[in-house]
Amino acid sequence: MSAPHESMLPPSTKNGWKIVLALFALLATTGLVLSILYRDSAKPGEVIRKAQRKAATRVVYTIVFSSIDDGSADRIIREIVQDLGADTSTADLIIGSPVTDPWCASIAEYKRNLRKAMTETREMPIGKQSVVVSMVAGLLTKNELPARVYLVGRINGEDVSTIAGRTSRTAAAIELRSNMMGPVTVISYLSPPEAPANRNYVRLFEGKAFTVERR
Repeated sequence: MSAPHESMLPPSTKNGWKIVLALFALLATTGLVLSILYRDSAKPGEVIRKAQRKAATRVVYTIVFSSIDDGSADRIIREIVQDLGADTSTADLIIGSPVTDPWCASIAEYKRNLRKAMTETREMPIGKQSVVVSMVAGLLTKNELPARVYLVGRINGEDVSTIAGRTSRTAAAIELRSNMMGPVTVISYLSPPEAPANRNYVRLFEGKAFTVERR
């Protein structure tokens, strides 16, 4: 039986360029959607942010699906910052939440916006949650930097079957990016971890050629 994401992967190396083109087409669509979703416009610090992104040696995405309690937010932010290490200036820091600007120019802004996202983001329908992750998979094609993707909050509902197809394709795209461009690590802070939707959602990413961690 073929894997659910088999259609995303090239049947032979000679077709690999088609997959890359498809991923970059997804990126173009992603840029348009992001501009609408986040109302992206020129801001005073945008020039500095662009320069910092250009100099980055790694990229970090934190996708916030829903709000969490203050104590959990503080703990997760602390652990993410610890993962970044002492030299945070080398990281391109991006937050996926409709309540904050996605790009952060400093670690202080990143921590502040992360806390806002984790405490003010309303629960999204499960379909929109899956779309946001697909958008991040598209953004991953912007560069070849090592990438970490944090998943925070809760998957809405009890059953992920309605988004299993899309999510499997997203996982396949992330796998392709990890193999052909730069390594990707997905870290799940979905809570409670034993909730069926949270548990089964992470399973859709496991078993691929990139690292998946549950915390």
